[in-house]
Amino acid sequence: MVTSAALLLRERGVAGTSVTGVLQHSHGPRGSVGHHFPGGRNELLTDALRWVGDQVSTQLRQGIDAGLTSAELFQQICLHYQRQLASTGYTAGCPIGAAAQEAYADDDLGPVVADIIDTWTALLAESLVAHGHEPSEATDLALLCVSTLEGAITISRVQRSARPIELALNAMHPLLR
Repeated sequence: MVTSAALLLRERGVAGTSVTGVLQHSHGPRGSVGHHFPGGRNELLTDALRWVGDQVSTQLRQGIDAGLTSAELFQQICLHYQRQLASTGYTAGCPIGAAAQEAYADDDLGPVVADIIDTWTALLAESLVAHGHEPSEATDLALLCVSTLEGAITISRVQRSARPIELALNAMHPLLR
């Protein structure tokens, strides 16, 4: 159900991701939501967002541990979203970006999204510092990366084109070296 919720979030956003939709997508029995998610829809969505956040954080950590440069890490993430968007007819964006736009003020979801963005920013900043950037500028540059990519994903969906992500990658690449 968590995976189904994450997949629906990336396509439909928070408002379009219902418990009924998750159950239909996951083929789960109705009573399982109350059993596994006593906090209801918000608990399910929170778990889905955390799962997605952890997936990306794990990819970033693996890239850092493998010695990828910050530019290579950012390129890897950009290419992932380009492939995902193209393979879904530009319907599947980033669940975290969708939740950030829709649920930033939600008492349950807003802090989860903020924590995920902070984690991604910290990981990218760690990579930037490891590759010679000053710590004081690394966090700002990492946040700029996350912001730029999330915006590019949104515009790619609207334009049904990978061009915004290509532009984001090309604009950020020289700053990350």
